[in-house]
Amino acid sequence: MSQKLSNRRITSGLHSAWNTMRQPLIATILGLLVGAVVILACGKNPLSVYAEMFDKSFLKSYYLFSTLTRATPIILCAMATAIAWRAGYINIGVEGQMIIGAFAATVSALFIPGSPILIAIISFIIGMVAGALYALLPAVLTWKFRVSMVICTLMLDYVASYITSYFVTYPLKDVSGDGLALQTAQLDPGMWLPRLTPKNTLHFGFIIAILVVVFMVFITKKTVFGYESKMSGFNPSFARYGGTKQVKVMMITMALSGAIASLAGTVEIFGLKYRYADSMFTSTSYAWTGLMAALIANLNPVGMFFVSIFLAGLQIGGSAIQRSLGIPLEISTIIQCCITLFVSVKLVFNFIKKRKAKSTAAEKGGEKA
Repeated sequence: MSQKLSNRRITSGLHSAWNTMRQPLIATILGLLVGAVVILACGKNPLSVYAEMFDKSFLKSYYLFSTLTRATPIILCAMATAIAWRAGYINIGVEGQMIIGAFAATVSALFIPGSPILIAIISFIIGMVAGALYALLPAVLTWKFRVSMVICTLMLDYVASYITSYFVTYPLKDVSGDGLALQTAQLDPGMWLPRLTPKNTLHFGFIIAILVVVFMVFITKKTVFGYESKMSGFNPSFARYGGTKQVKVMMITMALSGAIASLAGTVEIFGLKYRYADSMFTSTSYAWTGLMAALIANLNPVGMFFVSIFLAGLQIGGSAIQRSLGIPLEISTIIQCCITLFVSVKLVFNFIKKRKAKSTAAEKGGEKA
């Protein structure tokens, strides 16, 4: 009897995992097929191009570590996006929160005196607080003035970018090196995150990203807040009638989202760049790639971890084939966008079905009245 029950649980688990991964896998295959068509249009063999791309993103150790380094901020951006979206709050401002948090952490590290290790820890905390407060701004505006959170968070991305651009152009510009570079002074080497291996760029920030994934799994599966935020995302009316304090859930959710977003920028600076430079996060599109990873993985933390690595591999492999085969770098972007597009089809269908269900329920209610 116990053996049958165990087999049923295993079968149920595998069936659930397949249902979760089915759509992303199909979307990935379709995205690669679209990429193959574009590669054919460039006069190249898609099989050889993909073999070269994946060889120089996952199969060779040097490129694999480069992929993991690039995936680190993407993983964190995906987690920041997911924790808000699963609660029904469409936070498009992860990039702005990452900018503000990373900038605050960098300035703190440059000007607070003391032991480098202690100041690095304090700077991380200050950056997370700054990112959380910046994420709370649209939450308060939504609560008090019914402002659209989507539009508000998106516009605040530009505000963050221009504010930090002013500071690195004028008062905080590093004048000791290249006068044309808009950037702050370099951090003290004692504050740099340690490298995991001496021969590549992979740093301790990747371990921080893994810890955030574990934190996300714990908070979504094992806490009351995780259940309340999930119910708020599924059905706000049910959650409200069930006793959930939605304003409290929104504030905590957005603060966590902003804090995690700030980590994405801070680990990039303390682990790889060692200074804040103008447009360093807008040009790399970490936040938008993280949004793609969150959508493709259907907001599943473990899924987002692997999808982020896959998308980072496409970017690293895309750069490699551009150098070696002359294939445009935009090929990897096309594949990413197509995968996201095919995944989004389900979201559109679900949205249409919900609207039809609501209109049908309203019509039935009118007929009864």
